[in-house]
Order: sequence, then C-alpha cells, then structure tokens
Amino acid sequence: MKYILYARKSSEDKSKQILSLESQVNEMKKLGSSLGLNITLVYTESKSAKLPNNRPLFSEMIKLLENSSEEYGIICWKIDRLSRNPIDSGKIQWLLQQGKIKVIQTSDRQYLPSDNVLLLNIEGSMATQYILDLSKNVKRGIQTKIEKGLWPNFAPIGYLNDGKGGLLVDKVRARYIKKIFKLYATGNYTMKELADLMYKERFRSRSNIKYHKSKIYKIINDSFYCGQMQFHGKIYEGKHETIIPRKLFAECQKAMEVKQHPKKKRIYFPFRGLMTCAKCGCLLTATRKKDKYVYYYCTNGRDNCSEHNHYLKEEEVIKTLSGVFDRLVVSEEMVEIMHQNSLEFFINNNPERREYLEVRQGLLNELKRYENRKDELFNLLLDKSITKEDFEKKEVVIKNEINNFNEALEKLENEQEVVLTEKDLELTKEFFLSPKKQKKAFLKVSLDDKRKMLTGLLWNLSIDNKKLAKVSFKEPFETLANSAKNTYIDNLRRGGDSNPG
Repeated sequence: MKYILYARKSSEDKSKQILSLESQVNEMKKLGSSLGLNITLVYTESKSAKLPNNRPLFSEMIKLLENSSEEYGIICWKIDRLSRNPIDSGKIQWLLQQGKIKVIQTSDRQYLPSDNVLLLNIEGSMATQYILDLSKNVKRGIQTKIEKGLWPNFAPIGYLNDGKGGLLVDKVRARYIKKIFKLYATGNYTMKELADLMYKERFRSRSNIKYHKSKIYKIINDSFYCGQMQFHGKIYEGKHETIIPRKLFAECQKAMEVKQHPKKKRIYFPFRGLMTCAKCGCLLTATRKKDKYVYYYCTNGRDNCSEHNHYLKEEEVIKTLSGVFDRLVVSEEMVEIMHQNSLEFFINNNPERREYLEVRQGLLNELKRYENRKDELFNLLLDKSITKEDFEKKEVVIKNEINNFNEALEKLENEQEVVLTEKDLELTKEFFLSPKKQKKAFLKVSLDDKRKMLTGLLWNLSIDNKKLAKVSFKEPFETLANSAKNTYIDNLRRGGDSNPG
C-alpha cells in the first residue's frame, strides 16, 4: 500500500513558522520508516485550513484519492493538519469510511475505516472549534480596546496610527475634514459638489486618488470626528483628539435629513426568498390583504404552475417551516447508544483515563464513608452516647480526613491532562438532541428571529401542496439530517458495537 505524506502550516507568510513544514516532513518520514510505510507522494503547503477549497494541493490529493484504483493511506503530523473546517473534515471522513483511504497515520495514533465515526467527527469538530475560539479571542481583544476608548483598526481619514495603539491627527487632511463639515452644514452643497471642490483643493487619498461623493457621504456620517466611535451598531466615547465639535456634526445630520427625500416604505415579509415551489422551482412571494393578513404563494415565473393559486397563510407557513427541525431529530435511544459506545471506546482506549477514573472513584468512596461517619458521630452526640468533649475530638479527626480526600481529588483533577473528555462527548450528545429544543424555540420567537434561525440552518427548501418537499441543510446540520436516517444510525451503532475494547 502506498502512503501520501501531507504537511501543512497555517501561515502563508514565509517569515513565520519556517521550520514547521520541514520538521513535519522529517518527523513523518522517520515515523514512516520505523513502521515500514511506503511513502510515494509528499504534499506540503502553507495555507490556512479554516475555509474549504482554500488549499490547491489538498484538493489535488482528494481528487487523486477519489479517482485512484490503487490503495492509499495518509500520514500526517496531527489530524488537524488535514482540516480545521467541517466541509474538508467531512470529505476525509467519507473517503475513510468508503475505503478510498485505507488508513490515516498520525504521530500518535491510527484512524481506520472500521473506527467509530463519531469519535473522528468529534476530533474534527474540535479542530474547527479551535479556529472559532481563536476568532472569538481576537474579537474579545478588539471589543476590550474599543470599550477603553481606543480605536482598534486602521486610522480613519484625517488621523494616523501612532504605532503604539493610539491615533494622531493628520494635520494635512484634518483641515479638509473640517471644511467639508462646515460647508455641508450650510445646506448649500451636495455630496458631489463637495467631492469636486475638495479635489480641486488637492484633497487626495493616501494613494493620491480622488475622494468621490460616496466617501464624502461616509465622512459626514461618521461621528468619529467629534469623538464618538461607531462600532458594530453601538456608540463608544473615544479618547482621541476631535477634529470637529459635536454641534457641527449635529448640524450636518440635520442638513442631510432635510436634503433626503422620503422613500416609499416597502412591506417586509420575513419568509420571502426562503421557499421555492417544488413543482416549478420559482420562489414563493407574499402579499398583505386588508392590511392585516399575510399570504405566501408561488410567483409562477414560468407561467405554467397550478400552485400559483394556492395561498398559504403566514400561520400555515410557520407550522410548515417548523417541520424542518423534525428532519434533524435523532431518537434519544439511538443518541444514548452512540454516546455510551463512544464513552466506552474512549475509556477503553485511554489507559491513563481508566486509571484516573478508578482512583477517583476510590477517593469518592472513602470521602462518602467519612461523611457517613461524621453523621453517625453526630447521632451519638444526640443520643448522649458520647460526651461533647469526645465528640469534638473525634469530629476534628474526621474533618481532617475529609479535607485530605478533597485535596487529593482536587490534585487528581489538576494533574489530569487529556485531549478528549467525557464533557466533549456530552456536548456532542447535546448537539444530537438539540433539534427538539430548537423547534420549541422557533415557535416562540419573533418573525425576524424565526428567519435568522432558518437561514442559519438551510441553504434552501421547497414547498409542495402546503407541505415541506425537499430541504437542503448547511453543514454540520446536513450531517445531522443524514444521521436521523436509520441507515446512518445503524452504521454508527455497529461502529460502536465493534469496539475492540
């Protein structure tokens, strides 16, 4: 059997992680040599695995595995070198289950087609979660900075970054900013007129390009220049030096309000654009009758659909759309079977974890025994079988033992270091059980929130005779929808039952 060595480092900057790829290849070749593996191809690339279809060499490797009649295995440093997103992880898992990949060998373990797919899925999900956590940490840092009154991004026009996390007024462009606000506040200039005037007066971008009316509009609407930072729909007080007073900014907003012509208000229908007709493929649109009742119906764009005359009340649409969650429901019995199988597999294949659980249980048993002795001692005092003095002496001894066992338990927990824990398996179990809760929430939340829930779940869905016809889920919900089918569940169950442990 031939092996493909795949090595990847996240940074595309050649100045970062210089030894990462080289060390991965060297270590994997040593491992391959020690295991007697025939490495025939080596792929190395400096690409992030956060997004799917972002790695040309990975895609080339997948295409080779899909089309080759020869037997191939993959050798890589860690499973997260192959993927950190659910799309690519799904491709690898599918090829492994289909036998297109005979084995995946990493520095510390093997992955085989007969392995429990749930465990591999969890490890892939943890790699994805790392990326999500990293993004959250960056966002948290930016949020902290903005709350302190500091601007976390590139300096706006009229300011310069000082290299220390703060801002300096760009004295060259700041005078143009002041003039723009003063002229617009008079009500005598349009955005285009200001753009042309400032260009004539040599107001240019850093790359010497004219600021057009759209940029002038953005400047006039930006309260940053009077000390208020707009960030993700909220206003924060900035510590930077202001270019214009707030009174002038308010005058410009008032002038803009006078200039703008009110537009005809468009009626908002939350489910428009989400549903298609199963018979003709056209989108379902909506209309309001008597300023009160909302109906959805096929647009009949091809002029050949009988569903065009069948109207769905908004209440009927909500009830129909709630059925989306039913397609994600896996029976609690099956989820529990998968959970127990995975838990058993995890414990049996982690001797250190098994030993930890045995020691922990022993400490808990002893702790419970001394807690009972404490209660018994107190009962003896109540029955006046012992004196208060004897009670207090023995109570001190028992309390010391209880403290010792609690300290031993705490030390044991602190020393326990494993990548995958029962808590991770519990989170996976909750994911499989979540659709029932989501359906209840869907029926209670506002129409806007209903739409948000659906757009987060679905690519598209079709309606036939007022019922759900076909639903296309986004990942990982597509996998969950497949899991709700008996065939897929049986495979997962057999994978658990074949556990060698």
